Amino acid sequence: MVVKLAFKLLSVVALTGAICGHDTFAVELKGTVNVRESSDTATEAKTKAINSARRQILISVLSKYTDVEALTELVNNTSSNDLINVISSSSVSNEQISNDTYSATISMNIDNDAVKQWLVANNVQNWVPNNEYSEKFSLFIVVQNGISDWAEIKRLVRENNMNIDTVSIQGNQIIAKMPLNYRTKFTATIREYGWRYADNSGVLQIWK
Repeated sequence: MVVKLAFKLLSVVALTGAICGHDTFAVELKGTVNVRESSDTATEAKTKAINSARRQILISVLSKYTDVEALTELVNNTSSNDLINVISSSSVSNEQISNDTYSATISMNIDNDAVKQWLVANNVQNWVPNNEYSEKFSLFIVVQNGISDWAEIKRLVRENNMNIDTVSIQGNQIIAKMPLNYRTKFTATIREYGWRYADNSGVLQIWK
């Protein structure tokens, strides 16, 4: 009865536009720096410059999405080879090379998903978006056991490197949103823990 009543309420709310539709947003993680390094050879100087640019860009770009102190420590303590894995592309302009010096303007694009997984794996609090372009879907969750059920949902989301945004909480009814690309992974995860779900015009209804 509670679930049926909640589903009726969902239909009313949907008509008002409170949870209908999808939100589309774009976040491009990219940065540009000017670098100049010297070493025994031009090749070594170039390698130093690129490694330096990568660290500078990661700290500069990700500082608005993370605990800055923890981020800086992680970047500085991670090898240059490992940092390459979170960069999706790079470009170089204004190169100047001498026998022992290299300078250039270097731009890099950060891989949203790869960098988020790296931050989570190293326990750095962050709110980096999962994709450069991400569409969200709505969820209507009935939590019969109140806060304990909601805590379980959030734990499963967190442990599986997903995001969920709370829109509203009223009694045992919660409206939330998630990136659309996580829908299949999310339903498979909660099903293993006894949750049931149904689709209602694109809104995912969840209950136990």
